Amino acid sequence: MTVLQRALLAAALVAALLPGAAAAVDEAAGQERLGIRAGYVQTKDGLNDAYGDGWDLTLFFTEKLYSRILLDVRLGAIYLGETLDPDLNQKVLDNYGIILPLGTIPSMRYLYFSAGPLFGFNVGSSSSGYISAGIGIYSVSMEFTPGVTTFDYSDQHIGYNGGLGFSRRIASNWSLELNGTVHYFGIDENDNDLYWVFTSEADAPLLLGVALGLTVDLR
Repeated sequence: MTVLQRALLAAALVAALLPGAAAAVDEAAGQERLGIRAGYVQTKDGLNDAYGDGWDLTLFFTEKLYSRILLDVRLGAIYLGETLDPDLNQKVLDNYGIILPLGTIPSMRYLYFSAGPLFGFNVGSSSSGYISAGIGIYSVSMEFTPGVTTFDYSDQHIGYNGGLGFSRRIASNWSLELNGTVHYFGIDENDNDLYWVFTSEADAPLLLGVALGLTVDLR
C-alpha cells in the first residue's frame, strides 16, 4: 500500500466515525462557506524523481449559485521542498547565470488561484459529497537560500484542477471534509521555463492530493 493509499484510508476512517446530523453541501448549508484544507500531494512524470512528494495548504470559498450548484474559489500552496537531484545546482549556473555559494540547494513550490463550479449531492442521511472543476493561474516558484539571503524566481502557467469530496456536519455551522484533488498545468519545454529546467526536463506535472478540511457556513 502506497503512502497516498494509506493517507486516503486513514482520512476516510476519520470522516466515517464522526457524528453528523445533516448533509454539508445541500439545502441546509449556508449560502456562503469558507474553509481550509491541508494534506499530502503525490507527484509523477519525473517530478517525483527530482523532488519527491509534498504537501499542500488550501483556503477555499464557495458561493451557492442555484440549488446544489456552487462557485468554488481556491487559493493554495503546494510545497515540494528541496531537490533530490544534486546536479540541479549546476543547472542554475548554466541556464540563469546565478552565482550561488557551494552547497546551495534549490526548493520548489507552487502557488495557485483557481475558480470553477462545484456540484453537491447527498451521501446517506448525515453526509454529502461534491464534484468540482477549476481553471486558474499556477505559479512555479524556485527558492535559493545561500546564507542569509534568499532568491526567489517564478513562472506563471494556466492550470486546471478537478476534485471529489465528502463532508460531515459536526455542528450547526461547521463541517469536516475529506477531499481528493488532481492538479495539472502546461509548461514550455525550453530553458526559459523554470519547471522544465529544475526538474531535469520532466513532463508537465500531474499532482494527486488528498486532504482533510474544516468548513464554516457564513450565512
